[in-house]
Order: sequence, then C-alpha cells, then structure tokens
Amino acid sequence: MRLSVDVNGGDRSPDQIIGGALDFISSHPECELIFCADKETAANISPSIKNPAIQIQISEHSVAMNDTPAAAKKDKPDNTIAGAVRAVKDGRADCAFSCGNSGAVILNAIEILGMKNEIPAPALMSFVPMFQRKPAAVFDVGALGNRVFEAELYYNLIPEAVNIYKILFGSEDPSVSILNIGTEHWKGTLEHKKLFKMLEGSGYNFKGNIEGDGLLSSNAEIIITDGFTGNTVLKLLESFNEICKKFAYIKDCHKENNLLNFMTGDFSYENVGAAFLLGVNGRIAIGHGKSSSEAVSSGLELCLKYCKI
Repeated sequence: MRLSVDVNGGDRSPDQIIGGALDFISSHPECELIFCADKETAANISPSIKNPAIQIQISEHSVAMNDTPAAAKKDKPDNTIAGAVRAVKDGRADCAFSCGNSGAVILNAIEILGMKNEIPAPALMSFVPMFQRKPAAVFDVGALGNRVFEAELYYNLIPEAVNIYKILFGSEDPSVSILNIGTEHWKGTLEHKKLFKMLEGSGYNFKGNIEGDGLLSSNAEIIITDGFTGNTVLKLLESFNEICKKFAYIKDCHKENNLLNFMTGDFSYENVGAAFLLGVNGRIAIGHGKSSSEAVSSGLELCLKYCKI
C-alpha cells in the first residue's frame, strides 16, 4: 500500500507531519510513503531519510494555510498538495494525505482527479468518537461550506459514505440519519424534507432525523448535514474536548470507564486524524491543520484501512 503525504501542509509542518509519518511506517513496514516536499524541505530532510520505503518527491512550492485556494492554484501550480494528489492520479499512490489548506486540497482534487458520475461537488466526511461504541461519521464538515443543502447531492454521496463506514468500522448495514432542527419528518428546509422522503423510500438503514442533542447520545452511525453546519459542529466538539482537558486537572477522571476520562482521551481529534473527501475519482484524506505527530499517525492508519475499499 502506498500513501502520498504532503509534508508541508499544516500549522506544525514539516516536523510533526514527518514525525507522525515515520511513526506510522515503523509500525507498517509493508507500506510505502511518498513525502511530497518543497525544495527547501526536501534539502533538509533528504540526508536523514534512510528508510527505503520512503521516497521524496520535490515540488516548487508549498501552499500556506492562509493562501486563497484559487490564488494558490494559479500562482503555485507545482505545489506539494498537487503533487500528492497527482501521485494518486498517476497510480503511484493509493491515497493522498494532507493536513494543509483544505480548500486547496479540495480544489486540486477536483481538477486533477475529477468528479464521479452524477456528483457535482464533493463533501468531506469526518468521524466523531463515541463512548463505548463505534464512531459517528458526519458529512459534510466543510467541503461545501458555501453551498446550500441539496437533497440529491447528498443522496448521491451516501453509497460511498456507507461503503467507507463498513470497511473502517465493520458495520454490516450502517444507519443513516439527517441532522435537523427536529425529529419530525416535516421539519427543516424543503431540501431536508425532500432528502427525508428519498431516504425513507430507499434501501438504506434510515433512522430519520436527529437533533443536535442526539449527535453524541444517539446510535446514529452516518449523519448528513451541510458543510457550514457540519464544520461548526465539528469545531464546537473539538473545543468541548479542550474544556474537558482543562477540567481534568481539578477533577479525578482516571477511573476505568469514566466518561470524563473518555472525553479527555479517546474523544480527542488526535485519535481520528483524517477526514475523507467524497465524490472525487480517487482517495483523498485531509487532516486537521493543527495536527500533531500523533494525529498524523492515526490519520495514516485510517488511510490504510480506507485503501482496502
């Protein structure tokens, strides 16, 4: 299995990206990695990379986190993100991974890989750890942040989401729910109601609508929402985790099966280091911009499972 890694992507690159990738490859000698680096980074790391399972691919530029994706694509066409995606396009990598500018990753994926049939736009699917059960998959969490909720678009993305969930978490028939302002079928926008009817008459394991308070307490496995809402929810949950970590200093949470212990440990984004881009003709994984080496390693672990699809 071969993974291309944008080592210049993210707030803590390249050190944390490379460190996490090295941790991953030490546990998976059967895998190969392509480090996609700009000239300066490549010159710095080349002497220290001795593992024959790692090759370095050099690009002219890297994309900064605050670069406008369209401008970066125009002004820096030969960048490390594009290099990682092209490795997938050319068949040299089974999946590309970047913790960099997510807009640039998405834009390059659309242009280089193209979209799957009947899907006009991609969605980003992330995973929320749950207490004593399988994680919940949520899409979209940002790829369609400027796009209104469209029933047919999300309906066409469900097969890929279901297939990924089955492989990653061993669920034979993952449940599907819609994040809405009420559980009643008549709640939400016209598009929410349209999607409800489409799913109700489908062969999916549809469980109806869930409200925000059910996201962490229900048994929902795949949750559909728009990119604006999904991104807001994901970041809210991450901030909640940070609050719990601070609270842990004054409250004993080191007890077996303690919920607070779960919130400060397993609930951390570092344990789910990758979100997958649905709808494009290739496997693309995006990590958190602030990813540590632990988050990078866990993200690559998910990529490895993703490649089995």
